[in-house]
Amino acid sequence: MKKLLIIVLCTILVSCGIQKNKTQFDEVAIDKELRSNLFSSTEFMLNPLTLKTEFGYDNIPDSTQYIIKSNAIVNSDSLRLMRFAKLKRIDSDTLELKIFETNPAYSQNLTIKIVDNQFKSNFKYWMSGPPIDPKVKTLKQELIIKSIPKQKGEMIFGTFYFKGICESDCSGEIEIKGDFKAELE
Repeated sequence: MKKLLIIVLCTILVSCGIQKNKTQFDEVAIDKELRSNLFSSTEFMLNPLTLKTEFGYDNIPDSTQYIIKSNAIVNSDSLRLMRFAKLKRIDSDTLELKIFETNPAYSQNLTIKIVDNQFKSNFKYWMSGPPIDPKVKTLKQELIIKSIPKQKGEMIFGTFYFKGICESDCSGEIEIKGDFKAELE
């Protein structure tokens, strides 16, 4: 009987450890005094896929201007900026924040899921050229925000850090950091 009890307890402990590893959720830090120049900025840019020629804008029907909502940079490479952000509610207690940019060289997307006061990050990217499907494993993640928006139209302001390592179809470490702002859609 004791052996059976020990086996059951060990199984429960091991499965709890596996579950924690699978979810990769960390605590969201709240800092109501968080500041960044980006938070009050109204800087605009053209759609990064817009090509300007001597006769105007070429090949892209959407050549409108967009507000820069993020200053994220990947591996300190100025060609790998992510300047756009969107926030939407997935269900009653889950928000999905996407920090992204698509340009002629890269399509990059950092997705941060916020559930109650916890979050997890996932980074995906694609490069021009032959198709690849890189898999990036999260090693470290940090998220600091002013507050969690509750209603449509409220803003989220924050800063984040992501560090991952390539597991397939890429090599090396990926480090992303920056500030963001987004309105809950």
